[in-house]
Amino acid sequence: MEYDEGRNGRRGSVVAEQYDQGMRQPRGGGLPPEKPPTNEEVAKAVQQKVAAAVEMSRKYRHVAWYSLFVAAYMVVLYLQASAYKSGEVVETLKAAFMPDDGSTTMTFRSEDEVLDYLGSKVLLPIWKDPVCGDSNCEWPWEFPAWGRFGCKADCGVNTNTTSVVVNVRADFTGHPSISSRVLMNNAKWNLCLEDDARRKRGEADLCWFTDDQVFTEVQVNSLNAAQVIDGKWYVIVKGDYAGRVSGAVYDITNSSNPVAVPTAPAWEACKLVRRRTVSATQTAMRRLLAAYTQAHKVGGEGGRRIIAEAVQEISAIEGLQHVNFTRYTDKLRSAGAVAQAAAGAAAGAEATAAGVGAGTEQPTAV
Repeated sequence: MEYDEGRNGRRGSVVAEQYDQGMRQPRGGGLPPEKPPTNEEVAKAVQQKVAAAVEMSRKYRHVAWYSLFVAAYMVVLYLQASAYKSGEVVETLKAAFMPDDGSTTMTFRSEDEVLDYLGSKVLLPIWKDPVCGDSNCEWPWEFPAWGRFGCKADCGVNTNTTSVVVNVRADFTGHPSISSRVLMNNAKWNLCLEDDARRKRGEADLCWFTDDQVFTEVQVNSLNAAQVIDGKWYVIVKGDYAGRVSGAVYDITNSSNPVAVPTAPAWEACKLVRRRTVSATQTAMRRLLAAYTQAHKVGGEGGRRIIAEAVQEISAIEGLQHVNFTRYTDKLRSAGAVAQAAAGAAAGAEATAAGVGAGTEQPTAV
């Protein structure tokens, strides 16, 4: 079977057959084309037409949505702004910016004059701070009153508060190197509310006390009442270098049954670590025993002089309790008596050290 690539067979087309049968004529008249398009070319052309139609439809939809958005936006602007009010705002700003004599030009000799002009003509007259008592509650600078905060006249009273008691304890005594007064005078505390919104505006956190609370005694156990709103409160302690300030917070909504409010971390003071030390009496007994031993070896007047010097040194030791050493010096008259005295002194020193010097403690640094 033969195929005519021009009009019949696999490479032929329906269009060519229509031209041969007279069912199709060229647009505008004339002879039919010598090589009509094949079926593949026809299908490809139809596919391109369909794709172009789909793309055009998509663009029309986009145009329609954009037009709808512009229309809605213009309606919103119309509802939010009034031409008359806008004109009034412009006139107000012109009156504020322009000189009083009606001129439209201004000359400044320095940057300070520009800043002074803007401050006196624009900032102060137009952007005023909220005034409590003008019947206008301007949030967030004005809010319902609680404690010493807020504007009661414009915003009313915040009744959603909680009664709490802050129990502050401090013991500044016993530090080995810093006096109690120095530690007390440096320590301060306050109760503050953590407010992210105020921090973003560049404002400080609200604290219950106007000024940080100081300590007037070296040992304190005080109760401080407060009415707080819901939020994240924290106790700030400043200058407590030795960690002597501790405390707790209690919810006293039910005054007959206070409830401890947990804190994180726990509000505790540093623990003092104490070590046992050798007492003054123990030191004296050991010095006396060494003197007797040396006096026994020397004997005679030299031994008595050694004992006298030891007794004089022991008498100068601070905190030494009264000990009678006379009975030991009287036994130095003979070498045998000296030996016996040395043995007795050793036993007496151990017994005295165990009885008199036990339990003496000295605080160490935190």
